Amino acid sequence: MKKMSNIYESAANTLGIFNSPCLTKVELRVACKGISDRDALSKPDPCVILKMQSHGQWFEVDRTEVIRTCINPVFSKLFTVDFYFEEVQRLRFEVHDISSNHNGLKEADFLGGMECTLGQVGITAVFFSCH
Repeated sequence: MKKMSNIYESAANTLGIFNSPCLTKVELRVACKGISDRDALSKPDPCVILKMQSHGQWFEVDRTEVIRTCINPVFSKLFTVDFYFEEVQRLRFEVHDISSNHNGLKEADFLGGMECTLGQVGITAVFFSCH
């Protein structure tokens, strides 16, 4: 757990996010429905990567676990994000098919994604479909 915390803190520093009195923590749960099966021989091994935008650049904040052979994954990983009331915080959720032989994104197939602001995200969950 400490490693993920360090990744988030590093991303927060990179994004220029500082402590503010108007701050709250938000937990995001992610699920996908109907991920396109691009490989005729096997189902995708999806992973969702959460990115945040700062100064026009996207930075990875965290990622879910890889769920093997699934077109409708419900990820157990919770994304915990600081919500700043005075700021528009842009999020990008990217779905990648992570090969069973590799965990890196260079070998992964991009399956789809979505962008929104943290203020637009519903209280319950983030659901999106990749076709």
